[in-house]
Amino acid sequence: MSQVFDTRNEGVLHWVDGELFSRHQPAIPLFDSGFLHGKQVWSAPRLVNGRLFRLQDHLDKIRHSAELNYWPNIPSDATIVDAIRLTLARNNMRDGVHVRVLLTAGNQFTASMDLAAVTDDLGLPSAPRLIVAPEYRAAVYDRLGISAVTSQLLRPGPEMVDQRSHDNNQNASARACYQAKAVGATTALMYDREGFLAEAFASHAALIKNGTLFTPHVRACPDGVTRRVILELCAQHGIAAEEADLTQAEVAAADELLILGTMSGPVAVTQLDGEPVGAGAIGPVTQRLSTLYQNALQDPAQGVAL
Repeated sequence: MSQVFDTRNEGVLHWVDGELFSRHQPAIPLFDSGFLHGKQVWSAPRLVNGRLFRLQDHLDKIRHSAELNYWPNIPSDATIVDAIRLTLARNNMRDGVHVRVLLTAGNQFTASMDLAAVTDDLGLPSAPRLIVAPEYRAAVYDRLGISAVTSQLLRPGPEMVDQRSHDNNQNASARACYQAKAVGATTALMYDREGFLAEAFASHAALIKNGTLFTPHVRACPDGVTRRVILELCAQHGIAAEEADLTQAEVAAADELLILGTMSGPVAVTQLDGEPVGAGAIGPVTQRLSTLYQNALQDPAQGVAL
């Protein structure tokens, strides 16, 4: 996974509560609830040829996450879309942009996890804080295949920390990332406490067995937009696909293994725990899905024009 600073981002301005700030300017109050206690949710549509790919799916994910966290005030979709459009227009951005949209519950009058503390000093409800942070960002994974390890860190289920909420409680995923990096791997696969595959630390996962795509149920992970697109493409193009509980043994025996992320679409995992996956190279179903996904990115019907 390549993480290289794109110098074009040095001058990009970011939206915070109706104002634009550079990446170096202070913009978030110390008593912001997202900073203090993690009351922050987000998603990141991709800007392709002047269109935001699957924008409504990302807006739905933000709203669903905020609702799972019991937020009383959530901005309308129109408010969020206006902020995105103004930010991208001010930066003259048209393509190759990762648009991170974040919400926090608002300011707090004191450092407390209680949502009742999300008020101003006079006890009036705080407005949620909207942040739009776009950046030029290319695909981060090797298109010819990446390596993965099996993380020993379990992904909590909805009865513990509800990972269906796409919020900033990503400590378990971050630690799995560090584990992978420590042994020279690109990503780490995480399982739930029942022993079933959840996802990779930063992306959904799927496998191919006998020509059929299998992807985990959405229990210990968010309902990813790329995952949804891939399942739709399978249905449209005659590729058998289903959700399933996948054990480590089934993953190890896969003909093909892939991760599904916003930044790269489907990417082949060609090595798992030091052993080749299938033939040890990108497989035919993964290659076909990659082509179909790239075509979808360019389809005007899949995006919202600025």
